[in-house]
Amino acid sequence: MHEVRLTSLEKIEASDGEVRILANSGDLALVFPRALWKQALAETPAPMEPSVSELQELEALKRQLKDHGGENSFATVLEDVLCGEGETGEQLDLVLRPAGMFAATTGYLFVPVVSPEHVSRLKESMEGETFIEGAYIIGAAAEAEALTAGSEGVKVLSVRGKRCSSSRFELAPELWQVLSEKLGWNNVEPVAPMDTDLRKEG
Repeated sequence: MHEVRLTSLEKIEASDGEVRILANSGDLALVFPRALWKQALAETPAPMEPSVSELQELEALKRQLKDHGGENSFATVLEDVLCGEGETGEQLDLVLRPAGMFAATTGYLFVPVVSPEHVSRLKESMEGETFIEGAYIIGAAAEAEALTAGSEGVKVLSVRGKRCSSSRFELAPELWQVLSEKLGWNNVEPVAPMDTDLRKEG
């Protein structure tokens, strides 16, 4: 393998058929066919750091969910609710329960980037929880491992890519109503949780 170390980057030139990178004070030119350049960009992992627009949409979702509960006379609209007990308890940002005999009480935790650790902690908090029946961790972005770590009781939703650990048909009705009517989402990209795969295999 022949290795060339870049010490400086002069400029990038793009034409219809290729992308040319001039480096090392003009002594080196790297020429990529445009198809290869597009493939390289597509295979480059996206940074986990959320963009400003992703964070703004996350904040808008949190605000709209709370407002939706108030506007529709939900039986429960609470902020900063402890889920679980003691050291394993997790603070939820919002808890909603629509009016109605068979309505479910759902908790929401909002974070910039959902990690597998977030999912693990909330699952532990939900064990033995009697007030909150299901929970969502919603992030401006989410690690792939976090999405697959979701479960029936703890679902993961990412603004980036509109990805979720369940289909939109399994989302809490109030959540999908806000996503579709207030934020303009048409669908979510479902990512099957690992425990779902295990159940299917068993």
